[in-house]
Amino acid sequence: MRMPRREFLRRSAAGIMVPYAPAESFLNTQSVSDAAVLENNLLRATFDRTTGALLELTNKTTGRQFQGRRRLARSFLLVAPLPDRLWHVIEGEKQTLTDFRTSTDRLQLTWEGLQSPFVGKLDIRLEGAVTLSDVGLTFEMTVHNGSPYRIESVAWPYIGDLRRPTRGGFRQASCNYCGLWFEPLAPEFLNERGYWGTEYPIQLVPTPDTPFVLVLDDAEGLYAGCHDTTAQERVEFTFQLKPGFGKVGEVPSGEEIDGQTVNLEFFSTHLPFVQPGESEQLLPIVLKPFTGDWHAGADCYKAWRRTWMRQPYVPGWVRDVHSWQMLQMNTWADSLRIRYRDLPEYAAECARHGVTGIQLIGWTLYGQDGRLPLHDIDPRLGTWEELRAAIAKAQEMGVHIVLYEKYTCTDKATDWYRKELHAYASKDIFGYEHGHEGWRYDTPALLAGINTRPYAWMCMNSPKWREIAIDQIRKSLDLNPAGIFLDETAGHGSNAYYCFDPTHGHHVPAYNFAGDSVFEEMLRAIIDGRDKELVLGGEGCYDLQNRHYTLSYTRAGVGHTPGIRYIDPWLPMMNWVCGYDDRESVNLCLLYRYIISYEPRDFRGHLEEFPHTLEYGKKMDALRRRYRTFLWDAEFQDTLGAQVSGDEGNLIYSVYRQTQSGRKTVVVVNHGGTPVAAVVRTERERRSFMAVSPEQPEPQDSDGHIRVPARSAMVLIES
Repeated sequence: MRMPRREFLRRSAAGIMVPYAPAESFLNTQSVSDAAVLENNLLRATFDRTTGALLELTNKTTGRQFQGRRRLARSFLLVAPLPDRLWHVIEGEKQTLTDFRTSTDRLQLTWEGLQSPFVGKLDIRLEGAVTLSDVGLTFEMTVHNGSPYRIESVAWPYIGDLRRPTRGGFRQASCNYCGLWFEPLAPEFLNERGYWGTEYPIQLVPTPDTPFVLVLDDAEGLYAGCHDTTAQERVEFTFQLKPGFGKVGEVPSGEEIDGQTVNLEFFSTHLPFVQPGESEQLLPIVLKPFTGDWHAGADCYKAWRRTWMRQPYVPGWVRDVHSWQMLQMNTWADSLRIRYRDLPEYAAECARHGVTGIQLIGWTLYGQDGRLPLHDIDPRLGTWEELRAAIAKAQEMGVHIVLYEKYTCTDKATDWYRKELHAYASKDIFGYEHGHEGWRYDTPALLAGINTRPYAWMCMNSPKWREIAIDQIRKSLDLNPAGIFLDETAGHGSNAYYCFDPTHGHHVPAYNFAGDSVFEEMLRAIIDGRDKELVLGGEGCYDLQNRHYTLSYTRAGVGHTPGIRYIDPWLPMMNWVCGYDDRESVNLCLLYRYIISYEPRDFRGHLEEFPHTLEYGKKMDALRRRYRTFLWDAEFQDTLGAQVSGDEGNLIYSVYRQTQSGRKTVVVVNHGGTPVAAVVRTERERRSFMAVSPEQPEPQDSDGHIRVPARSAMVLIES
């Protein structure tokens, strides 16, 4: 949201701009001549009164210091390109505060008339606020730009010396594609931008793909979250290693190397693109120490998420234990695999095996990814009436057809694009379209990438583009499907983050992710207006999108950490099962409460093509139906609340809590090739269980000592 100059506002938890009014607090602020301290029972944060630099950040319950050496303390870093110098950096620790105010739980910091090392004093004013509450330490800032230069980025807050633990592992974790992903920070460090792109090895973790990042050692960590629901700007949680590697890929082990200081910086890089004469409020960032593993860090996000997440209605058949098939009819390489009139044959196959949903792909003109955004039928597959009748016939069999569609990009080779749609493509700062080389399908030349059709990423902040996309969806809903499933819902390519086109009716630039929610709200209104039982599915939704989508699709494999599932235990989520003997993927669906999506021959084949996988999946869903109270309607807790000892190299487990009785269910999976002995204990030291499995669903008494069959699962339910 763009703001009038000189008006200081704050962003509420719901993303609404409201005047700031300090709340009552039990916290104390201690001041000395050169520093101010915000402190409560959990943390202590110390700030330099001259520069605003963060001098100390400590978890008081453990003594762990996250900001280390004071001489490395930083306040902010601002980049405002000059006409002849893009790398025009203003370092906050070299600036002097013009105003510094304290209250019981809040610091207000003002830097005015920033000094540039190249052009002298600039009419730039930064109004920062740091608030301490139960949520954590919240950093807010308003940027007022009276200079002639565009302010591209501001790093705030800034930890100049992120201290490594004295022993054990050190890594960061963030959400992406429904999972939690880990990268080492020490002793190894991955440089994500390549040796040619940065002076120092760097890792960047973007929002809204992930709403938070966790800094983890073996016993505790630091949560950094972007507490915003508007996605008005890109924020990248940034880790930077100085002065560089010791051995390539590794952090130097000491405090110095060759006389240079070794330190790891951590900061939140905001990309607001504040134009001359504008003011912009940066998205609020929260820092909070925690004790425990990644679950404790994710709990910080879960607590804030409960203040704003309102998920849409979920149709009854989606709430039940059920499975889907993903089925492709055609690709733009003209595979032409399935005609519309043949679809009931596939639906009948699903009905025979209890599969109640089909995600139908490639039903449009020129198949999957063909001639986007056009979602007309393909006459080579049959008529519109034949497709509508086939969908109705499938519905009569109890099989719901959900139509696959895509609206984040457009085929540049169509007449429609040349004549009109190019006007709504996302444009870069030079006025060029944000492009994509195209997808590779089927033929040797296409698979080699020689003659793929180029695509343009579209501007999601263009009202005209959103209306064109919505019109296509209205047209497809006339086929009376059970809903629609949008591909690449979270995707804007590798560079189409901001649109700089001044003709679209949005601010220049505009963050395309902010346009996602506007489009989704329009789409949600159409879906709900037609029939609340319609499904709106999305691929790999980032968490803000779960406000609008009925269910989210992912492709989890062995090694997957179920981050979003832990954050939302009941969110409908679907996972692929594509191998011909894919017991491991089916086991993951049991472990993490994922709906099975059968995809034989990479979603091009018949369900009965892979009987080994199908039969095991049917046993698994039968088990989940029989013990639904404990495996489906129970709260997923990942590994919290139980311990499983045995062959840790092959055993994976998860825990569910029955919401009324509190009884725990422990799912133990063995992905090894031989049976494994294990011992299960829950937190209440229960030693009396009911044991079941996909192959043996009849309950057996157990004292927690079990033998898990090869490539299978055992389920223990507290008696």
